[in-house]
Amino acid sequence: MWYFNVILIVLCVISPRNCARRHNQITIATLLPADDSRLFSIRRVAPALSIAIGYVNRKGLLPRKELVVEYADTKCRVAEAMNEAINYFVRKRVNVFFGPCCDYPAAPIARQAPFWNIPMITPGAMARDFALMKRTMFPLLTRIGTDFNSLVTFIISVLQEFNWSKVKLLYDPLGQDDVVGRFCHIAADGIHYGLRNQRTIQNLSQEYFKFDVISDILDNFASEVGLNIGGK
Repeated sequence: MWYFNVILIVLCVISPRNCARRHNQITIATLLPADDSRLFSIRRVAPALSIAIGYVNRKGLLPRKELVVEYADTKCRVAEAMNEAINYFVRKRVNVFFGPCCDYPAAPIARQAPFWNIPMITPGAMARDFALMKRTMFPLLTRIGTDFNSLVTFIISVLQEFNWSKVKLLYDPLGQDDVVGRFCHIAADGIHYGLRNQRTIQNLSQEYFKFDVISDILDNFASEVGLNIGGK
C-alpha cells in the first residue's frame, strides 16, 4: 500500500515545466526488467501503476492532463538501461523516469538526469552512495524504498543492545541476484563502510577475508567465531 501511495504523490507533483513538453500529456518512462524472476519486473509493477493512474484520473488530481506509461526492458543491465533512457530523451517521450530498480543501471541514469532536467523515481538504488552523493551527483533522484544506510542504523542498534563490538560479515557477492544484480555485494559494502564510519560503538572491529573454497569458510569460522569470539 505504501508503494501505491508514493506513486500517487509522485504523479501529482511532476513539475509543470516537464508536463508542458507534450502539451497535456505526462509520459512516465518505466525502466524495468521484463524477466519475471526479478522482484521488480514489468509484469509485477504494471498493475500498481495502473491502479495509481486510475485513482488520479477518477479524483481529478491532474485536471486536463493525460497520464501515459511506457515500459522498456532494462534486463537489469547498465548498457540496456542507459540506451533506453537515452532513446526516451532523444525522442522527447519522457517527463519522469520510474526505475531502474537495479543499482548498477540506476546509477548512470541518475547521474545524467540533472542534465536532462528529468526526475527519476525508484524503489531501488539501495547502495549507500546514492544517499552520500545525493546533492552533488543525484539531485533529481528520489528513492521511495528502503536502503542499506537504514540497515546499518538497525545493525548498530542491535550491537548496542547486546553490547557487541566484534562483527563477522559473511556474504556471497553474487547472492540474491534475483532481487537486483549483485545484491549481497552492495548490501555488504554498505554494512562494512557504514560500521567502519560510525562513531556510536567504540572499538568496533571488522576483518576482511576472501574465501574461494567453502571448507575454508567453515574452518575459519570454527576458529574465529567458536574460539576467539564465542561468549564475548
